[in-house]
Amino acid sequence: MKTTAFAVLALATLLSANAPAKDKPMEDIVWPAESVKWEPGPLPGTKVAKLWGDWMKGPYGVLVKFDAGQINALHHHTHALKIVILSGTFTHKTDGGPETKMGPGSYLMQAAGKKHVSGCAAGAECTFFMTSDKKFDLIDDSKAAAGDKKEK
Repeated sequence: MKTTAFAVLALATLLSANAPAKDKPMEDIVWPAESVKWEPGPLPGTKVAKLWGDWMKGPYGVLVKFDAGQINALHHHTHALKIVILSGTFTHKTDGGPETKMGPGSYLMQAAGKKHVSGCAAGAECTFFMTSDKKFDLIDDSKAAAGDKKEK
């Protein structure tokens, strides 16, 4: 129960950072889970549901699903990402750092330019909310890291 309450609070905090100006009238947007439109994500084994904004330009908010066991090799992002885990077990490991496993209600801010490996533990798919003020990108650092190991 505490995990769900924390997840809702964290998500509300992130959403409020992207709330429209108070002087602009808006209509409610109501999407029950079965109405959310999922699209293929940037990598095989991933899906994205766009909630607001344009994630190729920013700012944006999206839901992301990773297949169970989907691990993205060493990479980084040009801009910081704010993430709240909603289901499954998300894993995150900075280059040279320890792996952290995060369940529902966990929060992660992936710093801009910080190399990391991330994904979903085996057993169940992961769903998380992600937002950023800038565009999304994913820069593969795995080939450079493999080259570094070969040279040693």
